[in-house]
Amino acid sequence: MTIEDLYHGISEIHPKYLEEADAYKARKPARWKKWAAAACICVCFGSAVPVLAAADNKIAYELLYMISPSAAQKLKPVRISCEDNGIKMEVAAANIEGHKATILVSMQDIKGNRLDETADLFDSYSIHTPYDQRGGCFFAGYDEETATVTFLLEIEQMNEVLIPGDKITFSVGEILVGKKHSDLKLETIDLVELPVINNFKANPDISGYGGMDLDSLEEDKIRLMEPDEESAVVLEKGVALTGYGILDNELHVQVRYADILETDNHGRIYLKNENGEAVYDQYSVGFRDDDGRDNYQEYVFPIPADGLDSYEIWGEFWTCSSGPIKGNWQVTFPLTD
Repeated sequence: MTIEDLYHGISEIHPKYLEEADAYKARKPARWKKWAAAACICVCFGSAVPVLAAADNKIAYELLYMISPSAAQKLKPVRISCEDNGIKMEVAAANIEGHKATILVSMQDIKGNRLDETADLFDSYSIHTPYDQRGGCFFAGYDEETATVTFLLEIEQMNEVLIPGDKITFSVGEILVGKKHSDLKLETIDLVELPVINNFKANPDISGYGGMDLDSLEEDKIRLMEPDEESAVVLEKGVALTGYGILDNELHVQVRYADILETDNHGRIYLKNENGEAVYDQYSVGFRDDDGRDNYQEYVFPIPADGLDSYEIWGEFWTCSSGPIKGNWQVTFPLTD
């Protein structure tokens, strides 16, 4: 039985079996161990496969019972889908419980092999319910055989409780693939001989702030380096070191993340002390280039030049080697009791 068969089976379970599962207490096939049941959970919730096929599938019923009778009742088949740009998006199953709703969504490439285990919806998704809500979308798994990625949506209503019959609309505009994570020592920067910063960016287009201690940031006193593109050092594809040095007795390090609207390139700079412990920036400031495509992030560490000789400087980056797969995927579905 393939993963696709399994997923098909679970989605088409007859409601009478879901009701029966809650009362069914004793029987479990002896050949299945606890770790096997856990693996089933990963398959059912983590692998991406088109949702269920044959109604009254006994195998699927047994597997669902092994996971949990209560889970069998909670996860209800939905099977509403749409297709664009050769990729099928399907709402596989959903559960509503008080203020919270959990939804299983799959994205399957039916014309090629463009999706992989790094697939990310790139903040291009939107969730609409009848009431104010907050929610998120999380990667749940990838099935190479069927070229399918699964995501788990979690929605929490702010004031109103979702009830059966309420409709949810889920939309996606882009899927990012080919992502890479790297964590590397920045050998380029000599922390013993650091230059004094004296060239500053005039009227930077601030894009945001970050760091461990934003309360220490005085926005009206921010001074950022003018990016030194001529001496820029490529750290990863889409990431370059564009400046570093000492300003006001603090270490500043500036990095350019290229084409962030298409790649979601981002990262962080941190120090390692002599014990190998990470020391993160006190704060960082981001600003856009003139075209608004690239983003510069300047990281500030409140450590004077004469206190840096026992540290190493590192960078952790998340990059993408290609642009997103674009489309218009949208499904509206009712919640059922």
